[in-house]
Amino acid sequence: MRIDLVDVTAGEGADALRPTTVGFSSGAVTLIATETAQRPTLLALIASGRMIPEHGSVTRDPEASGDQLRASVAVVDAPDISEPAAGLRLDGIVQEELMFAELPSSSKVVLETLDTLGAREFARTPIEHVPATVRLHVLAELAAMREDVEALVLTSPDRHGGDPLEWYPIAEGLAERGYAVLVIAGAASVALLDAALAEPEPTVAPKHVLPPEPEADPEPEPELEPEPEAKPEPEPDPVEPDIPAPAEEEDKK
Repeated sequence: MRIDLVDVTAGEGADALRPTTVGFSSGAVTLIATETAQRPTLLALIASGRMIPEHGSVTRDPEASGDQLRASVAVVDAPDISEPAAGLRLDGIVQEELMFAELPSSSKVVLETLDTLGAREFARTPIEHVPATVRLHVLAELAAMREDVEALVLTSPDRHGGDPLEWYPIAEGLAERGYAVLVIAGAASVALLDAALAEPEPTVAPKHVLPPEPEADPEPEPELEPEPEAKPEPEPDPVEPDIPAPAEEEDKK
């Protein structure tokens, strides 16, 4: 499915919404910057077929009646339109949304739903005190549970604070499941996200690794020649004792 808005305006002289052209389609996220408190809501209403623009056109492919367009596009957390009333606890909001989607809505189911969405710890928390990322995640998922919904318009999610790089993956997750997602946010958030999305993913250059050299066969150790057996030294000739010769007898006189 694809929805295209071409030069749509709201208010006399386009003072409420200046000419705006944007399109969003199944399986993708479209970001658009729209400032002031009122314009994001007006754009969301026009994109979902809930408001006829003063000028311009809104088309859906495949073609659908106005009722079908409205049923297929959920407007999530739009100021003054679909945002939960301040003071309501998160579990009460979940119960109401489940009823709206014609799903079981007992207290047990509400807690199981919050468990699934990783938000059970905020069950009894007033909606205005729920972290921005958790709030958007829960409200968007509840809207996606409606039977005919094929597209979601996330309206001014940055007005609750939080890091756009933290809540934007919620929109990406919905798109990965086949929904058409339009995110209407302030210029600063859109600029930040555009810059982040434009950065190439870091890659690690493969290192050039030389294949290991084959191990050389160890050289055979040289055979040692047997040492010649030592010849026994000849025994010395026996030494005769040096006996003095007897003195010659004196000549007889």
